[in-house]
Amino acid sequence: MTESIPRRPLSRALRQAGLAVIVVAVIGVLLLLFTLLVAVSVNTEGSRRDRAALDLRSIQGALLLHQEAQGRLPTEAEGLMLLVEHHALEVLPMDPWHNAYEYTVRDGQVLLRSLGADGDLGGDGNDADLELTFPVAPAPEGGPTP
Repeated sequence: MTESIPRRPLSRALRQAGLAVIVVAVIGVLLLLFTLLVAVSVNTEGSRRDRAALDLRSIQGALLLHQEAQGRLPTEAEGLMLLVEHHALEVLPMDPWHNAYEYTVRDGQVLLRSLGADGDLGGDGNDADLELTFPVAPAPEGGPTP
């Protein structure tokens, strides 16, 4: 006499296989969503740094325009707001982390700076400062200097 091996009905096996496929698909979708979230987060910080660099260039252009029109750069006490008052900029932008851009004039150099994501001097990665330095053009003869 031969013993028969008990078999599960085919429909039950198919249901279990289908459930396994669904579980694997859900896990795959969750992993994909997590990967996209991380990629967007990293890309957002890169975009913020790019925007800050563009803002610094825009402020530099406004400073040079102001210097050409007024014969001088704003003093540190007057600050960058003078560019808005004299219509060299429509509005003074804040950096992408909602901090004011810094403006200093030292030793014939203009320094424009964003303090990065942490808002503190120095830092690494997204917290690193972004700086733009350029020489002060000589004032016209008899003109004021910053």
